[in-house]
Amino acid sequence: MRPGNGPSRWVALECLRCGRESPPDTLGRCGNCQGILSARYSMKGYRWGTMGTRSLWEFQEVLPPVPDAFRTSLGEGSTPYVPLAHLGREVGLPHLLAKLEGTNPTGSFKDRAAALGVSLARTRGARGVFTASSGNAASAIAAYCARAGLPCVVMAREDITASKRMQIGMYGARIVPVRHLFDTEDTLTQALRAAGRAAPDFANLFVWAPWNPLLVDAMKTIAYEMALQGPLPDAVLVPVAGGDLLYGIHKGFSELREAGLIPATPRMIAVQGEGASPLVTSFLAGHEEVLRGTRADTVAGALRVTFGGEHALQALRESAGTAIAVPDAAILAAQRRIAAREGIFCEVSSATTVAALESLRTSGQLGPGDTVAVILTGLGFKDHPADMVGSAPEASREISEIDAGLFHGTHGEPRSRPAP
Repeated sequence: MRPGNGPSRWVALECLRCGRESPPDTLGRCGNCQGILSARYSMKGYRWGTMGTRSLWEFQEVLPPVPDAFRTSLGEGSTPYVPLAHLGREVGLPHLLAKLEGTNPTGSFKDRAAALGVSLARTRGARGVFTASSGNAASAIAAYCARAGLPCVVMAREDITASKRMQIGMYGARIVPVRHLFDTEDTLTQALRAAGRAAPDFANLFVWAPWNPLLVDAMKTIAYEMALQGPLPDAVLVPVAGGDLLYGIHKGFSELREAGLIPATPRMIAVQGEGASPLVTSFLAGHEEVLRGTRADTVAGALRVTFGGEHALQALRESAGTAIAVPDAAILAAQRRIAAREGIFCEVSSATTVAALESLRTSGQLGPGDTVAVILTGLGFKDHPADMVGSAPEASREISEIDAGLFHGTHGEPRSRPAP
């Protein structure tokens, strides 16, 4: 039986901290202790064969239930998992592989979350969608909204690259640059709440588990694919911002171990830029939560955050993993290196994982006998300097200027309304 042929194995939405169950459509944190929520599935008897039609929905059994009529797909998933023979020899890791998430329809791993998120929004009868994003999530959600016939509004940071801005606009989404959007978790929260008040009939699809706990399950399908494609890694390096991708991949491997399909879960290794490394700092200091930083300054634009989620810390500890921060010069050199050695042009933020390899090898945290996988989250074309492509951005707004006019009027009604 191929994965995804049976009904959903959904059990409950549970708090990672206190274990309390919440309704399956809960948005936000646990109402009891403010912990992060995560979906649990019954893995007993789960089996698979070979991967079938390219789509996230191959794994529908281990995703939140979505009726067939509301599923939205552009053929996301089934991304290549390839050996890096030349680079591996150079860094002393002969069993080095890469998962190429840039081959997803809009060029990043966020397509997985967008496919699930837009499908859930349709299931819940949303009249449109809004999100906040530095680029990749916005591009993905805009594309999948176009596919589903739903209006989309994107609140973007002021410094969004022209290439990402152009891509979002091509899908017909409204782009609203917002000053100080990602300065802190508080400013982000204020913006999302303001958008929710302005457009209560629009679904909030901000891709982060503390806001949308179910979207992590889209990212865990990366682990399912890697286990199917083989070989199973001993360690997985993941570029980290809020922490969903790292936690999601760990969750996927943990479910497969629970089902008896793999013998152990790989060590998870979080990688951030030195100028924006709240998760790395918090993990190495032994904290239970990610400390909030005061600055985010790294060339890895998608990782330019001052906060993170404790679910990623949990994944690092459960997997006996580690975390490392890398300097900008090493990130840019790694981006060029993997392109020249392996023919893979990855996004700057993706290259953080490649930049970390030699340090981890030198310190003995990775050995020559280890099978090591790097997650390359997006295409290199995603991060061009602002003067190379695109047009001037719309004037940015203060958070207090987020109102209903941004969501209604110019976009009209959805092109196709979900059935009740």
